[in-house]
Amino acid sequence: METIATSDVLKTVSESRINYLESRAKEMEESIRYAGSLQRSILPNERLFKEAFSDAFVMFQPKDIVSGDFYWIATFGDDVYFAVGDCTGHGVPGAMVNIAGNTILKQIIRRKGVSDPATVISLLDRELVALFNDNLTVGQTYDGMDIALCKFNLKTKKGSFCGAGRPSVLVRNNELIEFKKGNSSVGYNDIVEKDFQSLEFELMEGDQFYLFSDGYTDQFGGENIKKFNRQRFRNLLLSLEEMRMDDQREELELSFENWKGKYDQIDDVCVVGLKI
Repeated sequence: METIATSDVLKTVSESRINYLESRAKEMEESIRYAGSLQRSILPNERLFKEAFSDAFVMFQPKDIVSGDFYWIATFGDDVYFAVGDCTGHGVPGAMVNIAGNTILKQIIRRKGVSDPATVISLLDRELVALFNDNLTVGQTYDGMDIALCKFNLKTKKGSFCGAGRPSVLVRNNELIEFKKGNSSVGYNDIVEKDFQSLEFELMEGDQFYLFSDGYTDQFGGENIKKFNRQRFRNLLLSLEEMRMDDQREELELSFENWKGKYDQIDDVCVVGLKI
């Protein structure tokens, strides 16, 4: 009787195991890619920003196939609400928080009498905490997000902003003005009393506003392998003031790629720019 060598048996088992793992990896990648397409279908079309404002762009570059960053816009009467959120983590976990936050925002804005950005953020905070914790029997879920939310009325030229962990930037007449991010983020944390406040201001024709996650400024690169950092980002935005918004996006993408160089992207990136 012919004897099968032990090495041949091990080789066959090893090849079978490799084929199985490759098959499972392919299935997982296909599932994540499908999840990515679903996530993108939930995100608003850039066209909505261009229709609401004089000019606008959206720069959206996930680190992985799915993203923990999101952008959002909704119009009710003469008011335009828009936001950029940066959820806990990136990839699949971040995307789950992302979709939850996006959905809750839509529900809150439709409520009668809710219009102040700080009130909207406060309700988002309460409902996101409840969503991830009400059914837990042990411990707490610390998922949440940093978010910048604006409400603009283009007829009255009134604007308001609430930052929960994220700032906003206004470029006006060769000057850059930053609206601070606030001290509280959305979601469960150890802060018992959170303080979300709205900042109100006048809108002027030609104003350019930017909302963004921290992925751009935190990217490592350059000759000394440092973060792009907030000051360099502010200077870049200021230098783009005379450009159309689509051209600004191209410059932001080019600067990001040049800075990143051969290094990996470390986080999701989202930047929304618009002109009054």
